[in-house]
Amino acid sequence: MRTALFTDLDGTILFSKRTLPAELKEENCFKAETYGNGGHGYMESELVDFFIDWQRDNLLIPVTTRSMEQYERLSEIWQKLPIPFALTSNGGNLYRDGVLDERWNKEVREYLAMELQHKEAVLAILNVILPQESVRKLKDIDGLYYCVLVIERKWDEGFIQEVNSALAVYDWIGYFQHKKLYFLPKNLSKEQAVNRLKQEFGSQLTYKGLGDTDMDQEMLLQCDEHLFFGEMDAPVEGLVQRPYSLQAVRNLLDA
Repeated sequence: MRTALFTDLDGTILFSKRTLPAELKEENCFKAETYGNGGHGYMESELVDFFIDWQRDNLLIPVTTRSMEQYERLSEIWQKLPIPFALTSNGGNLYRDGVLDERWNKEVREYLAMELQHKEAVLAILNVILPQESVRKLKDIDGLYYCVLVIERKWDEGFIQEVNSALAVYDWIGYFQHKKLYFLPKNLSKEQAVNRLKQEFGSQLTYKGLGDTDMDQEMLLQCDEHLFFGEMDAPVEGLVQRPYSLQAVRNLLDA
């Protein structure tokens, strides 16, 4: 049976120089992206070669919080490794063979119309409640949600709950990472986008997943098999945690 692999990108199979796994060296990587400051995004070269071969009979489907513009910066890797589908903007946009699916785009926005009416109210909350000395930049991602770049820090659980209680009035939620915060409608999720694609594909596929943050976890738990490469403050029932390695990906997909 053919397999569809739903995989997050950044921190899962795509790394900056700072986030490269300890055993992975720059010289063993493909430069998938060039940043404005001259830095690069890297994918392990052997993993790229493995995916090229594996995808002859299967489907590799990125599922990322990257905006459309950020995703399209990866054009060099997709020329080397063509993919039939990609979900960006946390599932808010779908690319089919590299072309934006305008119908998907429209239907997502119609589905989220009520929540998106409250974008300015959510922004007002963020401007008041977030410690401004920690905020480097706030970005509106494709008209769907906010990404806040912050000075790296660990966020207190009580503060996270306070923010999410304020956002819950509008059916929004926040995800706190060390250097990035995401604030988005609760129904704009990777798992909902993946489930919609699974309905399109039907039962003829086996579904597997890769991810590394709490924004990936529900998506992974809805796959037949998965690996979680991130850290967890507490165990999550059913979540299979491993450090990143090419062999771990091979074992998952060859099983």
